[in-house]
Amino acid sequence: MNSVKGKEAVVPAKEDATRDASDTQAPVASPTRSKEQAHRLTGKSGRMVRIIKTSTSQNLYQEQLKDVETEDNIMHLPRGGTIVNPPEESGVGAIQFGIPPETIKDSMKLGITVPTYFVILGEMFDRQAALNMAEFEFPAYFNFFCLKKKVTLICHPDLESRVRAIFTETLLGPPEEDCKPEEDHDPQNTDTSAHPKFREEGYYLDGMRRNLNVDTLIQFKTFDAKSEVNLENDAGEKKIKIKFDLFTKSYRVQDIDDKCKELAKIDEKFTYKKKKTDEDGAQAQKEDKGGSEVTAPFDPPKFGITILGSSHGFDPNGSTTGFVVWVKGRGIMVDPPPGSSKALEKLSIPPRLIEGIILTHCHADHDAGTFQKILKEKSINLYTTTTIFNSFLRKYSAISGFGGNFLTNLFTFKPVQIGKPTDFNGALFNFYYSFHTIPCVGFEVTLDGESMVYSADTNSDSVVVEKMFAEGAIGQQRRDMLINKSPLRGDHSLIFHEAGVPPIHTPMKLLVDLPQEIKEKMFVVHVTGSQIPQDSGLRQANIFDTLDIDMLDRNTGELGSQAINNMSQLLSSIDIFPELPLEDVKKIVDNSVRKTYAKGSIISAADTPVDSFTIFTAGIAHEKVKGATSGNLNKKYSSGDYSGEVALVDPTVKSTFLVEAYSQVHTFEIPISIMQPHLTDQSTIDVIKGYSRLQAEGVWSALGQNLVFKEFSNGQRKDFLDSLNAPEEFSLGDAIELQSCGVFIVEGKVQVLLDPSSVEDEEDLSTYRGKNNRMDFIDCEVRRGAFLSDINSVLNDKVTYVTCEATSDVKLRRLERSKMVNFLIKNPGLMVQLLDTRILTFDEVY
Repeated sequence: MNSVKGKEAVVPAKEDATRDASDTQAPVASPTRSKEQAHRLTGKSGRMVRIIKTSTSQNLYQEQLKDVETEDNIMHLPRGGTIVNPPEESGVGAIQFGIPPETIKDSMKLGITVPTYFVILGEMFDRQAALNMAEFEFPAYFNFFCLKKKVTLICHPDLESRVRAIFTETLLGPPEEDCKPEEDHDPQNTDTSAHPKFREEGYYLDGMRRNLNVDTLIQFKTFDAKSEVNLENDAGEKKIKIKFDLFTKSYRVQDIDDKCKELAKIDEKFTYKKKKTDEDGAQAQKEDKGGSEVTAPFDPPKFGITILGSSHGFDPNGSTTGFVVWVKGRGIMVDPPPGSSKALEKLSIPPRLIEGIILTHCHADHDAGTFQKILKEKSINLYTTTTIFNSFLRKYSAISGFGGNFLTNLFTFKPVQIGKPTDFNGALFNFYYSFHTIPCVGFEVTLDGESMVYSADTNSDSVVVEKMFAEGAIGQQRRDMLINKSPLRGDHSLIFHEAGVPPIHTPMKLLVDLPQEIKEKMFVVHVTGSQIPQDSGLRQANIFDTLDIDMLDRNTGELGSQAINNMSQLLSSIDIFPELPLEDVKKIVDNSVRKTYAKGSIISAADTPVDSFTIFTAGIAHEKVKGATSGNLNKKYSSGDYSGEVALVDPTVKSTFLVEAYSQVHTFEIPISIMQPHLTDQSTIDVIKGYSRLQAEGVWSALGQNLVFKEFSNGQRKDFLDSLNAPEEFSLGDAIELQSCGVFIVEGKVQVLLDPSSVEDEEDLSTYRGKNNRMDFIDCEVRRGAFLSDINSVLNDKVTYVTCEATSDVKLRRLERSKMVNFLIKNPGLMVQLLDTRILTFDEVY
C-alpha cells in the first residue's frame, strides 16, 4: 500500500506471528510488482501513464498444460477434453470428446493436429466450472479457414437444434427482427441514421459471409435409435462406431473392422459429479506447487487498466483479450477471459472490488469467460446494449439449457445506450457500435479530464466506411461515429486498439502507419507479440500489467489521499463496516501493521487471544483445526477476506482455529481497540455474536467438511450461517423431514434414500439436464458437514421423494425454503451448481 504510514513486519516460515508493533522491521519491497520508470507515457493533459509490471507467472491460463495425461490411444487434454485416436489404418482421424473453451489451443500447444471430429457430451454446460463444454465455434473456424475442412459434430438428436441456434447467433449475428436499434440509441442525441445494419456491414467487411451458413462449416452426425454413430473413411466405408450407453452414461468407441473391439470408454461426467481426488496424493502435491508462488498486495489505480489477456482465440500461448478498468478503486471487467477469477486471485485483486462486467459482443473468445464470471461471483451488473444482451441470452440459453427468464435472475442487466453516457463510480463511459461482423460495442471513458478508449473488435479502415456510406449501406450519423469518433483520433491518455486478422479486424499496417504521437499512447490487443512488426513503434498490451494514469495533484506533486481512498474502498467492501469518513480511515491506517508471512508460517495459532482485525491483501492462507492435516482444510483466505471480527464484540475470545500461510501472505492488521468503535450497527453486532455461538457449537468447522461449502467466501459463509434455524437434535432411528428445506449435519450420521421407481408422476423425475438425465437412485449414509436438500423441489415448491433417517444421535441446523431461495438468488453460481442435487458431502455431490 503506497503512501500508507502503518508499520511493516516480516514473519519468516515456521515462526508464529506476533502482533506486537515492537517487532516491526524495515519496509518490505514488493517482490513481484514494480513500477518501471523506463515505461512511461504522456497522458492527455500532460500527466504520466505508468506501466506497473508484475512478475507473476505469465502462464496462469496455461499452468495445466504441464499435466497432460495419456494412456494408449487416449489423451486427456489440460482444459478438459479427451482425444481418442483410432487405428491409423481405419482412415478416421482423431475424435475429441468434450469441447471446453480454447480447446484448440491445447492441441496447438501440444503439437498435435486439431481434431475434425468432436463429440458433444450429453450436457453442454458444466455447472461446477461454469463453462460451456460445447464451444465448437473456434474448432469450426480453424477447420474451415485453416484446414479447409468441415468440422463434424457428433451429438444426441435433441442437441442439434441448440447447436444450430448457437452458431447462427455467433456466425451471422441476430436477424434484423431481433435487433433493437431504437433501444440501443439515445433518441435525444441520435437519429435513425446512426443505427447500424449489422448483417449488411458484415457483408461489406467480408463478402464471403453472404454465402455462409451453419452447414457450410459444420456436418452433424446424431446418435440413432440404437444410440450409435458410425464414422466413415474417405471412401465412405464405416470404420469406427461410437455407442452411447445410457445405463453407465458413457461413450464406447469401437473398431468395426476388428469385431467392434472397444478402443476407449469415455464417461459422460462433469464436475458436479466429480469425486475428491486422493487427499494426500497427486492433488495435494499439485496444490502445494501452486501455493508456492509469491504474491504482493494490489493497489488499484484511481484511473487505469489491469490487463487479463491481450491475444486471440487461435494463439496457443496467449489468453483472449480482456481487462479491468479501474475507477477510484472500483473495477469493471471487460470481456473477462475464461479462468479470470483465478487470475484475480493470483494478482491479489479482491473480487469485492469488481462491481460489473462489460460484454462487447457474443463471439466465444469474448463471452465464454463473461458467463463464467457471472456464475462464479455474487450477483453482478452486466453492461451492454439491449441487442447484444438479447443475443447473449439466446446463445447461453441454448448452451445451458436454461430459459432466458431463469438466466436473467442470475445477474442485473444495466442497458447502455449509444449517445448517452453511462456513469460508473464517477467516470463516464460513452459506448458506440464498432465495425464488426456481429453487434459489438467499443467505448471511451473519462475521469477528471483524462480519458481512455477501447476499440473492441473492429475494422478501423476509413476507406471501407466511406465506401459503405457512398453506397447507402450506412447513414450519416453512423458514418460520422465510425470516422469522427474513431479510437485512432489520438486525443486520449490511453488507446487500446485491436489488430486481428483482416478483413473482419483492423489491418496491422493501418496502425503501423499512424503518427508516432498516437502510437506512443497505444497498446495493441487481439494479437500475438510476433504479429507486431519490429521497429513499428507499436507495442502489445502485456498480460497482467497495470496501466495507471498518474492522477497526481499538479500543485503539490503528491499522491494526496489516494492511498487512504484505496483503504477506504477496501474497508467499505467488508460487509460489517459502513462507509467510513476518510479521517477515520486515516486513523485506522496510522495505527495498523502491514505484515508479510513466508509460506508455512503461522498467521494465528489456535487457543490464543485475538487482538487484531486482519484483512488479507495478498496470497492464500488456510484455516484448519489445530493439528489437522492439509487434507482437512476448513476454509481458505485470499485477498479481500478478513478474520478477527468476533473479537470486536467479545475481546476475551480466543481463536478457534490455526491459520497458516499457504503461499507468501500479506495482511493489514488493525488493533481491535481501534476497529471496535466503528462497529456500531446493532444488527451486525448480533449477527457476529451468532457467529461466535456457531463456532462454539462446531457449525463453522463443519462447513469445512463439505466439498462445496468449504469454498465459500467469507461473505457467503456468513450469509449461509445467518440463514440457519435453531439447532435440532434427533436420536437413532428418528425420521428427519426434508420437505421444503435444507438440512446441515453438524454431528452424527444420516441414511438417505431416493428410489425413482416409487415416483408415480414422470414429471417429478425431470431434471435441468435434459431428457437423457433423470433422478438417480440414492442409498447412502452421510455424516458431519453433509447438506441434504432436494434443490429442485425447494425451488419449484414441489414434494420431495427423498427420505432421511438418523443412524446415530444427530445434531443439525435447518435452512427453511424462503431463506434458501434468497441465499441461492444472491449466489447465482451456487444455484446453478446445485440444481438437480440432493446431497453435498465431504467428497461428492449427488
